[in-house]
Amino acid sequence: MKTAGFSLVEVLLAIVVTSVGVLGAAGVVLGIGSQALRAAWHTEHALAGRNAVESLVRVGYAAAGSHASIIDIGGRRFDVSHDVAERSARLKHARVTVSLPPAPEAELEIVLSRPRPLPAAP
Repeated sequence: MKTAGFSLVEVLLAIVVTSVGVLGAAGVVLGIGSQALRAAWHTEHALAGRNAVESLVRVGYAAAGSHASIIDIGGRRFDVSHDVAERSARLKHARVTVSLPPAPEAELEIVLSRPRPLPAAP
C-alpha cells in the first residue's frame, strides 16, 4: 500500500542538495568581494602611479630625477619612488614603483624625451 508524501531518504537528499547549492552561492559571494577589494587596490595603485607619472611629465625632461615620495589617495598613503636613468642625450627612462602593503607593488615605465628645437622660420 502506497501513501502520499516523501520518504526520509528523499528529504535528506533534498537537504544535502540544497545545502551544497547554498554553500556554493556563499563561496561565489565571498569570491566576488575578494575580487572587488583587489580591483580597488589596483585602481588606487594606478591612480598613485598616474599622479607620479604626471608629476614627472610636468617637471619636464631637464628636471626629471630619481626620488621617493608619499602620495595620499582615499586616505591611503602610497610609497612612490621614481628611478630615472639617462639613456642617451635625448632620452631618459623612468620607472615608477608604487607600493602599499599588503597589495603587491605596481610598476610603470615611461620614456621622457628632450624637446627638439623648433625649426627656424623661413
